[in-house]
Formats: sequence, structure tokens, C-alpha cells
Amino acid sequence: MKSSFRRARTAGALAALLALSAVAGTAPAQAHDALASSSPANGQTITTNPGKVSITLSNAPDTRLPGSNSIKVTAPDGHVVSAGEPTVDGNTLSTDADIDHPGKHTVEWRAVSADGHPIDGTFSFTYAPEEAGASEGTGHSEGAGTHQESSAPASAPAAAAATTPEAQAATPAAAQSADNAGLFIGLGAVLLVLVAVGAYLIGRRTKAAASKSD
Repeated sequence: MKSSFRRARTAGALAALLALSAVAGTAPAQAHDALASSSPANGQTITTNPGKVSITLSNAPDTRLPGSNSIKVTAPDGHVVSAGEPTVDGNTLSTDADIDHPGKHTVEWRAVSADGHPIDGTFSFTYAPEEAGASEGTGHSEGAGTHQESSAPASAPAAAAATTPEAQAATPAAAQSADNAGLFIGLGAVLLVLVAVGAYLIGRRTKAAASKSD
């Protein structure tokens, strides 16, 4: 009878290990790629035309199907300022974009994850060009030295904006990782409970069988 209980406990332990291995093995497959960063960053205000818009994913996208990856940039007046399919360099996709309209621009992107699943997203940035005419007037009226001083504060918004991309761009990947981690922990807990119940039932049946044989 003791040997029967030992076999039941051993079987339950092995089943638990197999269940945890299955959950751990499916973790990488469950996590699709995500947006890691963008240029310009979401919510950023730029003062010069960058000439292009880029996004960087957590892994290199699947480029085997033409047209499956795209970046569309729309100006405040509703017309599209991006052109052609994006170029891919490792994890980064870029598209040419003539940013010449002041105001909020919307970026819609779509890509095929490395595991073959489509992913997409939207973000925006604001284009606020410096007033060239005002700068020229200041230079003529107050001299070169005054003109240099008036242009210095303009670097402050750019420096402040430059501090935001990493923090804002890291949010989607961090949120997705947290969601996946919670899912895997929950599945593991449920499987462990099922294995424990199965081991208990096997032990009772073994004990009952042993009692009848005695």
C-alpha cells in the first residue's frame, strides 16, 4: 500500500513538472512583437521638418509579403504626406514624409510580426516651425548679438521634447510584457491545482483498491 502511495505522489509530481514546462514553452510564442520607439515620438513637438517618420519594433518584421508593412502620415488638413512603402533596416521601418504643415500629424502603422501575426498602431506628433520672419526682423533691428540671444531659448523646448521619446515609446512593450506575465502565472496556477487534485484522487483510488485486496 505504501508503494502505491509513493507511485501516486511521483506521478503527480511528474505531471506538475510537465504542465509547468508546457506553460513556459508557450510563453515566447504568445508574446507578439510590439512598438519599441518612434521618431518623432508620440506626443512630441518638433520645430524642423525631419523628412521621414520611423518606427522601431521589438523584433525585425516579416517582409516576405510586399505591402504587408506600411506607415501613413496624415497632415492636419487631412492629406497624406508620406510616400511609398517603408524601408526596413533591422527592427526599424522608415518612410519619407514631407512635414510642412504646422499642427498635429497622425501616424498609422502596420507590420507583420516575426511570428507571422499582423500588428498595428497609431500615434501623433505636432509640427511647430519657428517663425523665420520674426527671427529676421529681430536680427535687423537689434543686431547680431541680440539675435543670437533670442534664438537660444528655442533649444529648451527641443531639449525637453528629446527627453520624452524613450519613456513614452517603452510603454507599449512594457504593458504587453506585464499582461503576458500575468497570463502565464495564472495558467500555471490552474494547472498545478488540477494536477494536485488528480494526484489526490489517484491516491484515494489506490488506497481503496489496496483495502479491498486486504
